[in-house]
Amino acid sequence: MNITEISIKRPSLIIVLFSVFTLLGFIGYKNLSYELMPDFNQPVVVIKTVYPGAEPNEVETSVSRKIEDALSNLEV
Repeated sequence: MNITEISIKRPSLIIVLFSVFTLLGFIGYKNLSYELMPDFNQPVVVIKTVYPGAEPNEVETSVSRKIEDALSNLEV
């Protein structure tokens, strides 16, 4: 017996098989785990220096750069 004879003689069997395969495919699709964009955290340190009465260039060279250089050696 080939598939055409079975489907003509027993259409309910084909409907049940098709339903089971469809249900298994839907369950498999729902359980499929994939990641388009994986989660990753990049360590970031923000330095805010306040030096009243000083020029921005002076604050950057005398304060902020020294703090940045000291923190650049830290391991995360």
